[in-house]
Amino acid sequence: MRQLCRINILVVIIVALSFSVATSGDQDVLEALGKVKAAIEQEASPKALAPLLDKARMQIDMLQRGDARKDCFRAATKRAYYWYDLGVKNCGALMENQEKRDRYRRKAEYGDHDMKEISLKMVENYDKLIRHAQEALPSKWEYGHAALVRAQQCLER
Repeated sequence: MRQLCRINILVVIIVALSFSVATSGDQDVLEALGKVKAAIEQEASPKALAPLLDKARMQIDMLQRGDARKDCFRAATKRAYYWYDLGVKNCGALMENQEKRDRYRRKAEYGDHDMKEISLKMVENYDKLIRHAQEALPSKWEYGHAALVRAQQCLER
């Protein structure tokens, strides 16, 4: 009878451990995405964010090969990565558009006088693109942060 109780207790412990809240891989993904979030909050450049995103992507890919029971967590981490990656691309486009706008502004000031009107129109167009990118960027970060919170909630269930 005692041996049967010991076996039952052992089975309960094994089952409890197998359904633990988070595995090491889950924590690695959360940690990698948390580093991306922290860098975003510190207003890191797209070049500084790229290696953090690459590491997060590798962690997410390794997680995809794991346990099929964690679909909620997987979906949330993929969503967080998606929004963070989209935000980095948006930052890159923003910087590129600012450089092009500045080039056309210099052309309007110092370049061929006949091209001044066209260059000023290009400056105006790039200003619109920049404004649009600046307005869109915060929502991308917010969606990524929300998906990261959702991933943490999925593990707590």
